[in-house]
Amino acid sequence: MELLTVLEALCSSVGAGGQAQAADTAAVFLKETCTQVGRDALGSVTGFRHCGKKNAPLILLEAHIDEIGFVVTGIDEQGFVRVAKCGGADQRVLSAAEVIVWGDKPYPGLFCSTPPHLSDADSRRKTPEPDALGIDVGMDSEEARRHISEGDVVTFSPNFQRMDKKRVCSKSLDDRAGVASVLYCLDRLKGKELSYDLAVVFAVQEELGCRGSAAAAYAAAPTGAIAVDVSFAWTPDADRRHCGLLDGGPMIGRAPGLSARLSDKLIELCREADLPYQTEVMGGDTGTDADNIASSRGGVPTALLSIPLRYMHTPVEVASLEDIENTGRLMAEMIEKEGFQR
Repeated sequence: MELLTVLEALCSSVGAGGQAQAADTAAVFLKETCTQVGRDALGSVTGFRHCGKKNAPLILLEAHIDEIGFVVTGIDEQGFVRVAKCGGADQRVLSAAEVIVWGDKPYPGLFCSTPPHLSDADSRRKTPEPDALGIDVGMDSEEARRHISEGDVVTFSPNFQRMDKKRVCSKSLDDRAGVASVLYCLDRLKGKELSYDLAVVFAVQEELGCRGSAAAAYAAAPTGAIAVDVSFAWTPDADRRHCGLLDGGPMIGRAPGLSARLSDKLIELCREADLPYQTEVMGGDTGTDADNIASSRGGVPTALLSIPLRYMHTPVEVASLEDIENTGRLMAEMIEKEGFQR
C-alpha cells in the first residue's frame, strides 16, 4: 500500500453533512483487505476480516470518514451564499477561504473577507461567525437561487500537498489520517494468520456529535476496540502541556472511559517494537468516537490512538506521514501479538 497515494485520494474526496464521496473512496480501499464491505443505515463504511477460528474475539478498528463543512441557509440580495456550520470549523481562518458549494453541480466560491454588516474597523477587531460571512460564487442573486438551494452542502476545496518528505497539508486530515492508518494496519496484516476476527468502521457524523460510531459499534458488538482520531500538535501559539508533537508518534489516550489495560499494552508494544509514542491525558470524555464505542451495549474495552495534527478544523491541516504509518504499525502489533487478551 502506498500511504501517500491513499491519503491523497481520501483527503481529495468530500464527505461533509451526509455526502458519500469520501465513504465511497474508503470503501474501495477497504475491499482490498476485508470482505462484506458495505454501508449501514447512517452511511458508515463497514467491513470484516474473519480469521476462521471458532468463537474468535471480534476486534473493532474505527476512524471517522466525515469532515467539517457548512450548510446553505439562504442567498442574500447581492448573491452572497449564507451558511451555518456543519461541524466545528475554525472561524478564524474562514475569510477568503476557498470552498465548493454543492448545488445542482459543484460551484467554486470563497468566503468574503469582510462581513457586509461590519465596518472595516470592526472586522479587524472581531472574528466573524460563518453566518456573518457571505460566500461569493460569482453570481447575482437570481442566478444563484436557480442553482443553489437551502440545505446544500459546502466544503473546503481539495488542496492536498506534500510539504516535505514526511509531512502533508490538506483539508480533512481530520480524520482521513485515521482512516489511512487503519488501512495501513490492514495492509500489514494481509496474509497473516490471526487469532481475532476484525470489524472495521469508517464512521459518519463524528463532527455532528459522534453519531455514526454509536450505531456501528452497537451493530458490530465487538469484544474490544481501537478508535483512531487526531489531536492537537504543538504550534508556537499553543500550550505545550496540552499538545503532542509532529513526528512524535501516536498519542495513546488516557481517560476514565478508556481501558487502562489496553493503553498499558499499547505502550508496552511501542517499547518492544521501538515505535515512538506520546500519551494524551483527558480528565473526562475524550470528545471522540471512542466514548460511544466504549459505552456501546454492555460496554466495550476501548483504546484511543490520536495522530498529532496542526491547525485542526481548518483547510490547511498538517500531519506527519510517519505518525500515520506508526499508528497503523502499532495497531497491527496489537492484533498480531494478541494484545486484547486478558
